Amino acid sequence: MKQIFKFSILLMIMVACKRDKVDFLGPAFITAPQGFDVPSFTATPSPVDFTSTSVLFNATFTHSVTWKLKVTGQTSGAVQEFSGIAKEINNLAWKGTHDGTTFFRKGETVKATLSFFGTTYTSSIDVVIVKPRNFTTYGTFPLIGDFENPLLVEPQPPAYSPYWASFNYPTPIPNVVQGVDSVAVDYNGNLVPSVEGKQYYFIKGKGNQSVFVSGIQYFGAVNPILPATPDNIWVNMYIYGTGDPNAGVELEYQEADGDGTQAGYQGTDDDAFTAKFTLSHTGWKLFSFKYSSLTPSLNADFGGSGNHIHEPAKLASFDLVLVKKTNPNSPIEVYFDFPIITVGGPFNPSK
Repeated sequence: MKQIFKFSILLMIMVACKRDKVDFLGPAFITAPQGFDVPSFTATPSPVDFTSTSVLFNATFTHSVTWKLKVTGQTSGAVQEFSGIAKEINNLAWKGTHDGTTFFRKGETVKATLSFFGTTYTSSIDVVIVKPRNFTTYGTFPLIGDFENPLLVEPQPPAYSPYWASFNYPTPIPNVVQGVDSVAVDYNGNLVPSVEGKQYYFIKGKGNQSVFVSGIQYFGAVNPILPATPDNIWVNMYIYGTGDPNAGVELEYQEADGDGTQAGYQGTDDDAFTAKFTLSHTGWKLFSFKYSSLTPSLNADFGGSGNHIHEPAKLASFDLVLVKKTNPNSPIEVYFDFPIITVGGPFNPSK
């Protein structure tokens, strides 16, 4: 009986200790050994025009090692990183893309720095950007949507801008300032940096109503025309916030359904679809919404009288509206840039 008992215990231990076969993938990191060096490190071409070509990085190392290449804009602060394990870098292409929020800028110098696991040794070279990458080709981009030419955005007397209509023009809304800027200072006393290019659009103030402050509308050609598949379309926009729970934004996308009594978009017989959110974040943030997730307007006079079907191919215009959420007597602000509509996924400037 004792022998059978011992054998049973041994069998259970053997079964419990059984391991599934796992393929060995090699080390996650390779440390740079003593005497490690970088005999060569180049970036061509420089200066570079990213609208027509890419930068190719090449480097040789004395040993196979885990490496990281960090590309940093010296003016914008934009960054993109690459990494790998090898004894060389062979024609690694950088297309002017970036990680994070900030875009690289025209005319800025970029520092490309190689660093290595297990050592403080680095190697750096500079690249000058003649023209940054053209991200407007990533989707449907409104005319002058980068706000780089204020004369084409701000209303020029005696008429509206041909593409952008400020709610503050031609009759100014009391206690509101809005327009194009590059060196605005927010209510916390912080300089608002640019996120793309040098210019952005802003609205700030208290207005003269308990909720509504002001807004701006884009109207004009939407080119190329969007597909009729709302589940595969995203609306995207960079918006700067100060963490103010009183500051709210309403994005409204307006469709000319063609089944109303008047041509073009009319708030009283067409559709508007909205996204509403509080600017509880700080700094610049990319907001992306799937078109099919936008909420139909419930206001019969402002886009609530259409067929309530998401039809992005009929998009005619869109608004950004600044509203007060909690305190009607406190001024609020919003800064935004680079609205773009993409197909197949949210806007992604890292690829």
